[in-house]
Amino acid sequence: MRVLSMTGGHRVDLDAWLQMLGAICEERGWRHAHSVHPAADRWWDADLRDSFDVVVLHDLPGLFLKRGEAPRPVGPTDEQRRRIRAALDSGIGVVAVHHALAGWPAWDEWADALGGRFLYTGGELHGSALPCSGTTIDTFTVEPVDPSHPVCAGVEPFVLTDERYLCPVFTDDVVPLLRAADAPLGGDAFISTHEHVVVGADEAPRCAADRRASDLLAWASRGAGTPVVYVQPGDTAATFARPEYRSVLANAVAWVSSPEARTWAAERSNH
Repeated sequence: MRVLSMTGGHRVDLDAWLQMLGAICEERGWRHAHSVHPAADRWWDADLRDSFDVVVLHDLPGLFLKRGEAPRPVGPTDEQRRRIRAALDSGIGVVAVHHALAGWPAWDEWADALGGRFLYTGGELHGSALPCSGTTIDTFTVEPVDPSHPVCAGVEPFVLTDERYLCPVFTDDVVPLLRAADAPLGGDAFISTHEHVVVGADEAPRCAADRRASDLLAWASRGAGTPVVYVQPGDTAATFARPEYRSVLANAVAWVSSPEARTWAAERSNH
């Protein structure tokens, strides 16, 4: 198994991220390589993507993001769309982690592939105007929704402190894998992300009280013929060090690369 991870566009504890993936791949007998945007974008092209079997995303492409300034979408270009569409058509496995859900905010097709969209600023999704998403850091119980799914194999409920999102999740189109069993879901539990970026967490207002978050923390979706697993937690080195979290990621990588997952994605693509 050849695993490529992509980062860039948003901060991540890179040492902890690479240590985790290195340990997972060493334990499973896989090979791991890492690339950072903007150079990472090149790996979607046909002459390079045959070099790996699964791409693991902890990146945030397509968004101008700088403290004190309003976030804004950037791209994708027609060429970037072509590369990524071709990769998804090829059936390559994708595991997306944490803020990767905010990638390419001006491209609905990417949100469809990942099964949701985190919005750093208000915008349109599928023709509907939506407010910016919300965030919170708290402690919650991670609970498998379907213990029989390969991504949940051997994963027992565990308590985690990490960042949760209040954002659109396409619950009718995804396969639920993990949920936050005991976390508050009302909008007043989250702060507004746009203001968080512009003025800071201390001054950012709470989200509207009538908005509710999904309790899903991980799910399976598909982009064209590609099986995709999205895992929402992944904000800290402490999370990367948790053996339960590593099991989820390892299971996700193994599943999206399997013939069974590719068949599942292809069948869903035909309906």
